[in-house]
Amino acid sequence: MKYQSKTAFFKGEIPFFPCQYFTQELEKMYATHTADIEIVASILEQLKTLGCLDTDPAMKMIQAQYDMLQAVVKPETERDPLSNSEVDQAIQEGNYPEAEQLLKIAVEEEPDSFKNGRLLFQLAHLQYKELRLIEEARNNAIRAAELASNFGKPYLLLGDIYLIMSRNCGESWQERLAAIAAMEKYEHARNIDTSVVMEANRRIVNLKGALPLREDGFALGVSAGDKVSVGCGIDETITVRFQ
Repeated sequence: MKYQSKTAFFKGEIPFFPCQYFTQELEKMYATHTADIEIVASILEQLKTLGCLDTDPAMKMIQAQYDMLQAVVKPETERDPLSNSEVDQAIQEGNYPEAEQLLKIAVEEEPDSFKNGRLLFQLAHLQYKELRLIEEARNNAIRAAELASNFGKPYLLLGDIYLIMSRNCGESWQERLAAIAAMEKYEHARNIDTSVVMEANRRIVNLKGALPLREDGFALGVSAGDKVSVGCGIDETITVRFQ
């Protein structure tokens, strides 16, 4: 199901009040929406964006509720595969090439498409984070996204990879287009997978300052909403947006 924020009624009010202002409002919301993970995640993210401290009683309440809901609704098939395996041991020992080879073997032997997608994500994440094999990581993240539907983490990883690739763009405009490509992946991740909403939102907020400037678009004859191609090895078509 496509994720849509159910907390739009807070827009326009949140920026003008301290965290304490929302305690009563949140208590009212919890009376009827404590079981709705999308509302809980969105409220929590908005309050964090405001700078509310983790020690705030309301924040503690919301975080505890979110953790409980996520633990309940997260399907067993979405839990990290291969835990307590040779792969984990190899990673803990820092033997990343060995872990990579073991994951490749597991991918070849796994008949279930969804589980295969999960394995491919683990492989892609390892290649990206530890081995810095960016192109291989990208290819495997794409394959993971294709096989494991409604699994947002491959799209988060693709966004991270695009930001790394943007460093090779060579010019500011293309770098900023690459930021849009990454943001679109983060947005897609949160739309298909409520368990990654907070991770995606944090990335999106941090990336807003990297988007193209309107004056640069004007100089190039590019308007918001235009479809343009991104270079830098990304080779995707994005919808232009500005800061």
